[in-house]
Formats: sequence, C-alpha cells, structure tokens
Amino acid sequence: MHRYFCTYFDSNYLVYAKILSESLNIYQPKHTLFIVCMDDKVFKELNSNPLPNSIVFAHKKLIEFRPSLIKIKQQRSLAEYFFTCSAQVCEFILNENPNIDLLNYIDTDLCFFSSPEPIFNELDGASVGIISHRFHWTSKSKIKYGKFNVGWISFRNDIEGNKCVSEWAKNCIEWCFQRLEKGKYADQKYLNYWPDKYNNLKILNHKGANLAVWNVKNYSIKMKEGKIFIDDQPLIFYHFAGLKQFSKRMFKTNLGSYFVTLDGILRENIYMPYIKKILGFQSQTVVSFIKESYQNKLLHLAKKVLNKFRTIAYKDTIEIKTI
Repeated sequence: MHRYFCTYFDSNYLVYAKILSESLNIYQPKHTLFIVCMDDKVFKELNSNPLPNSIVFAHKKLIEFRPSLIKIKQQRSLAEYFFTCSAQVCEFILNENPNIDLLNYIDTDLCFFSSPEPIFNELDGASVGIISHRFHWTSKSKIKYGKFNVGWISFRNDIEGNKCVSEWAKNCIEWCFQRLEKGKYADQKYLNYWPDKYNNLKILNHKGANLAVWNVKNYSIKMKEGKIFIDDQPLIFYHFAGLKQFSKRMFKTNLGSYFVTLDGILRENIYMPYIKKILGFQSQTVVSFIKESYQNKLLHLAKKVLNKFRTIAYKDTIEIKTI
C-alpha cells in the first residue's frame, strides 16, 4: 500500500534527510515523502538532485499558506520558529494534497531499520496516531516537556484528523516557545491534551517505533537472523535526537545524559552504521543543530561539567577513523 510522509528541514539537516529517504526506500518503497525546504539552499539542492519518491516545496509556499509566519519568525528564536512550523507543514501538505488518506509527519533525524507496516496495522482506522516518549524511570523528570514525542504523528484525512491538525497549527501560531509555561512547551506539550480531545486517537505502543536515548534503557536489544529486536519486537525506526557532530569525525550521542552506555548492538548496529552514512553523504561542513535549549550561563556551565563526566562514564562519543 502507498504511504505518505512529510517532513521539513534546512540545509543543516540535508544529510539526515538523505539517510531518512534511503531507509524509507528500503523498507517502505511505495511512498511519497513531502518536503518543505526551510531555506533556499536546500530547495535548490533538492531541485537539482531530488530525493527518490519526494515532492519538494519552497519555504515561501509555506509562508503563502500561513502569512502570519512572517511576523512570528521575527519574534521567536530559530528553534522556536521551527517548532512553530511542524503543525503548519502538516496542515499545508494536507491542504495541497486533498486525496491523501493518511499523512505521517516524521522528524528528519529518524532512520528506518524495518518496515513501518506494523505501525499502520496498529493505527487500524484511527484518525490520529501519537507515540509516548516512554521515558525510563531514571529520566522521568523530563516528562514535564511532554508525555508524547513529535517525532512521528499520523493524521488521517477525515474530520477528526483534520480538526486535530488545524487546532495544533492554531495553538502553535498563538504560542510556541522553548520554555515551560502554563502547561505548554514548544509544539510538543500540546499533544498531552489530545487523548482527551480526540475520541478516535490511537497511542501507538510498538516498542520498535521511536526508539531513542530517552527510552532505550527500558528494553533488551538483541539480534535475530540479522535483524534488530527490541525485546520481542523488531526495531522499526530509531530517533537520533541529541546526536551532535563536534568535529569532522567525532560525534556525541547524548546517551550519557540518560545513563545509557554506548556499547554492543546499540553502538555497532544502530549508531555506527548511521554515523558512517552521515560521513558518506557529508561534505566538509560540520552539521549544526537548531533544536537546543537556551540556558543561563551558570546553569550551562554546571550542565557542561556534568555532561563531561557522563560522557566519560557512559562512553557516549564515537570517533570514526575510516569509512
């Protein structure tokens, strides 16, 4: 069955988009990936060298659809502006493509390791599908930023699915800042209220969907017949949130911040192949990340010292010497 996905990114994330696209083509060959390019550089690149099965839109098309973004971009940080645009992109794509039956928003830093069909089977006609962070108890405090993760959200093109997209987009236009305030945080904490608002919503429970630094400690990771299993279920996609490149061949995984040691299958079969693909696609430029926290200097220094300790204790950096 043909599946529809959408994402958005600027030129800093092009390498990750290429890996995402490559993995989709392997494990979900019948698909269309709608891309909203957040700068002219990436739009020109993807027009000259398009990703397979993709349809590309310039940032100006998103602005034409939602003119209020012009003023918002001036009033919010770059990260906050990007958070604001998640919902706008979803509504824009559904508006541009009214024949889509189910649109799946995916973050650009995902990589598929097996077919996503089990997710679609689990949705089973639901109008909205969301995935809990499933925080390990050692990082439960982070639930204050949102019970659910924006990395994957499914919207069916029906009354409730469109209502959810529209209300989320409106919420993010009105308020979308990188701080905790009155039960809100960026675009993410709005999802906390969706299970009570939308009757035909499904909380997706597949363990192999949206495996990430914040939940990997919950599970046993094993190899079976060349495939990665999370407890008894295949790994569908890993969310490489927090991965940072700080020199040409040195990467920090951020696993130490969640008390996870980078070793075994997690290192050799998940992170190493992904990082090698980054270097294989990448030019000389080092990737920069926009979704980072803004902290006062004293707090930033304290966290820097703590993160240094965790980096050593949990071995959460990778240096690739040869590809």
